[in-house]
Amino acid sequence: MGVTGFADLPLHTGHVPPWLFSRMVKLSGLIVKLLVEEHGVRETIRLFSNPIFFQSFNNIIGMDWDSSGSTTVTTAALKESLLRVDVGIRVVGGKGVYALNVPNEIEELGRSWDLDVEELKLASRLTAKIDGTALQDGYRLYHHAMIIGVDGTWAVVQQGLNESSRYARRYHIWMGNDLMNEPHTGIVGFKGDYALNMVSRVSEGARKTIIDLVRQDVNKVIRDWAVVRAMIKGNASILTYVGSQPPKYYNPYISGAFRPYRASINEEALRGARDVNDFSELLLTRGFGPSTMLALALIAELVYRDRVDWEDPANVDPRRYAFALGGKDGSPYPVNREVYDAVIEVMQGLVDRISHDRELRVYMRHLAEAAKRLGLPLDLVRPTPP
Repeated sequence: MGVTGFADLPLHTGHVPPWLFSRMVKLSGLIVKLLVEEHGVRETIRLFSNPIFFQSFNNIIGMDWDSSGSTTVTTAALKESLLRVDVGIRVVGGKGVYALNVPNEIEELGRSWDLDVEELKLASRLTAKIDGTALQDGYRLYHHAMIIGVDGTWAVVQQGLNESSRYARRYHIWMGNDLMNEPHTGIVGFKGDYALNMVSRVSEGARKTIIDLVRQDVNKVIRDWAVVRAMIKGNASILTYVGSQPPKYYNPYISGAFRPYRASINEEALRGARDVNDFSELLLTRGFGPSTMLALALIAELVYRDRVDWEDPANVDPRRYAFALGGKDGSPYPVNREVYDAVIEVMQGLVDRISHDRELRVYMRHLAEAAKRLGLPLDLVRPTPP
């Protein structure tokens, strides 16, 4: 099934009442425990990297489909629940200052599990740079969470906000994707007219050109940037100088239709990037931010005629998925505490039954092994059908 459509995620300033959040934590833990039992750690984490599954999970525990809290609250509930149940999965990071604490939380997790801590910290930094620098859609990241498995599996769920429109956008990245070529398993948010997408396959040639540019003398890049600035101002003589024909595709930055950042060149960052091997190293270069990325993208497209992808990649509409227990703000109906508690009771019963059946199977296997060692007939230890 293809992932299509989009959904508005307005910023909500309210909070989840404690009676509801405590239930969200309980239900989240029970669901994840059943998922791990059925699918294992890796597949369960991969499910959360799917924006449709995440949205459905969000609806099941009682969050509103169209709230920015569908990311922050759901992730917080999941993080709290996984501290209470030992299923081999943890969540690090979160909203605001919690996002900044991801490296420390990964270090702490590495002391309990045998993980490649440095690789996980690098993945955290790179995914944040992907949605903060390589993809420029007008949304500033304020939430970054990483779901990590005991086997080293990871997925990232992060969210940005557009301060002028007061809408949010959620980004999902799975470790199995090519992080420099279509890294997202989905992006949930209000679909805009334009975005600078340097991690699109369309931008692959431009990425290579940018790497060639930063490896050159910085003064050459500055001269190219002067050409582009003149083009932006509509200098016809410069247009004639770089080529008689302008690009055949529409550049929204030139027209003023898309300007989330003011393009500029950070010369110090470029000097620090002279020895980068690939685009991911460039993104991680100290001081290399959205404005410099935008300037280099414009140089690649307008001077060297390498196509840049300006299409907004938001692509998920969660409105098609039903609510299970209502929404915290009463949409489409208020959460009923009694019904919520009944659901938790049923789910707890399922978890207990699975645990009991697992223990029974282990007991019977040990009993059969003992009977075999003693030379007893296996029929003596096999359960008799009713």
